[in-house]
Amino acid sequence: MKPDTSAYARAHAATLKGHPLESEALIRAARMLEQARTRPGDTKAFAEALDFNFKLWTVFQADVSDPASPLPLKLREELMSLSLYMDRSIRSLLREFDDKILQGMIDVNRTLASETGRANHSIDRSAGSGLEL
Repeated sequence: MKPDTSAYARAHAATLKGHPLESEALIRAARMLEQARTRPGDTKAFAEALDFNFKLWTVFQADVSDPASPLPLKLREELMSLSLYMDRSIRSLLREFDDKILQGMIDVNRTLASETGRANHSIDRSAGSGLEL
C-alpha cells in the first residue's frame, strides 16, 4: 500500500512561493521525464510525465502572457519561446518517442530550475536570512 503523501505535498507547496516553487516544480518535471525514460514499457509513467510538463508549462505561458507580469518583457518573450518549444516537444513525443526530444525537455527543465534556484538564492542573501529568533 502506498502512503498518502498528498497532504504533505499540499502543505509543502503552500509554504513555497515564487522561485522556490517554480524551481521545485521544474525539478519534479525533469525527474518524472527521466524516470519515464528509464522504464520504456511504462506508458502510464510516460503519459503522466508529459501531462505534468504540459500543465506546468501552460502555467508559465499564462504567467508570461499576463500584461501585469512583473517580469521584464525580454524575459517574458524568452520564457514564452521555451514554453512553445516544450509544447511542440510534448506533441511530438505523443506521436512518436524520440530520445533526443525527451533529453531536450529534461535539459530545459533542469537549466531553468537551476536558474530560478540561483535567482532565489541571490534574493535570499540580499534580504538576510529571514529567520526570526
